[in-house]
Amino acid sequence: MAFRTLKQDEQLDNSIVVDNSVMMRWLFKDGSNSDQDYAHKVLNAIGSQTLQIIVPHLWVYESAFVVEYYSRREKFEHDQCMDQLTWLFDLCTVVRGDETPADLYEFSHAQGVSAYDAAYAMLALGQSCPIATLDKMLIKASGRAKYSLFEP
Repeated sequence: MAFRTLKQDEQLDNSIVVDNSVMMRWLFKDGSNSDQDYAHKVLNAIGSQTLQIIVPHLWVYESAFVVEYYSRREKFEHDQCMDQLTWLFDLCTVVRGDETPADLYEFSHAQGVSAYDAAYAMLALGQSCPIATLDKMLIKASGRAKYSLFEP
């Protein structure tokens, strides 16, 4: 398993931040056709370009919450959910979480996004890499905050 924490000031080449809105479309076939299409293209691009997926520590909790939610709502089997989480965990090559609550607050306040979304955006900015997202607020804030959106 390649999941690890970035060291202070460590920069990765050929990386991408992928937020949970995209990853959950890989597991659960919900959302609009355009959302599903984008998520599928992101996954294909990651494989064909051998991109390293970077996520904030928050993603660990976020992904477990959503998979558990779907397991109850859609009645997925426990083993299937565990397999899906393991697959996602293995895809994410790096996790990082050195932002402070004040940093998250300042960014979210200035850019009009949630503190959760700020963690993804700040990671993309700090690594100078694009972010793959379906979140409308993150997409809208990208122009103001100067982070790039991933276009597969």
